[in-house]
Amino acid sequence: MLKNFVRSAVVAVFSVMTLVSYASENILTLESQGEENQFTLEQLLPYVDKEVITSTPWTNGDTTFVGISAKEILHLLGVENADLKVTALNNYWSRIPYRDIEKYNPVFAIKKNGQTMSVRDKGPVWLIYPLSEFNEQNNEILHSRMVWQVNRIEIIQ
Repeated sequence: MLKNFVRSAVVAVFSVMTLVSYASENILTLESQGEENQFTLEQLLPYVDKEVITSTPWTNGDTTFVGISAKEILHLLGVENADLKVTALNNYWSRIPYRDIEKYNPVFAIKKNGQTMSVRDKGPVWLIYPLSEFNEQNNEILHSRMVWQVNRIEIIQ
């Protein structure tokens, strides 16, 4: 029992440390037409507009993700329809076609099961498609587009 309490306390402390760290440092850059805007977690929170409950190949069972929808990202960038280039900390990137945004409206998740995500946990931003809602759990093309550790989103014209 004491072991479980200590484990829970350590998880809580690291969650708070992660939130405090991300609240004050830039975690995401949005680029459109050569103009860049950087955001901290705290600055992203007001734009949260979507929750997705889905299973993924990297999580156990249904997981709840909360974040900013791709449509809201386009709105923030002042664009109605465009593809997105989503880049991770390790420079892995994927092109998200506008047809995916129309059909799935994936979410740039900043919370998983109510907690902010550390880099170790595929955060601080993870692009999530609603795989379960569309019965697409085995769609490897969508899997390849679910970039984790996202640090940059660019408009592709």
